[in-house]
Amino acid sequence: MNSTVVNVLACAVLAISGPVEAKGQALPCHWAHGRLTVGNGTPSTRIWPSRTHRMLGLVSPKHPDPEDGDEPEIPDDVENLITSENHTVWGDFYVCPVAPDRPGWMRFVVLKQARKLFVTDR
Repeated sequence: MNSTVVNVLACAVLAISGPVEAKGQALPCHWAHGRLTVGNGTPSTRIWPSRTHRMLGLVSPKHPDPEDGDEPEIPDDVENLITSENHTVWGDFYVCPVAPDRPGWMRFVVLKQARKLFVTDR
């Protein structure tokens, strides 16, 4: 078979298959400094790492599919800062990815710890 045809078929299969899940892989956890917000959308709790164009969506460690509707487990020190008037918390967040990084896509993570937390008006 012509190599061009094989390449086209391989690209078509990859495009149809959707995001690659990290099943059985241990992806490295890391600290991310940024802004945690709560709002509309799925997942509703997100972290925007500072100085990036990326978005991390918090998911439940038991059911990492955001469509399952399970609320993510948020550490108490973060939960206590989120109120009906305040939906923004800045700090360092220790996150563990549940899927490989894909440029242009929100990356789903589990929030394990937080430190150096503070609240802003926006």
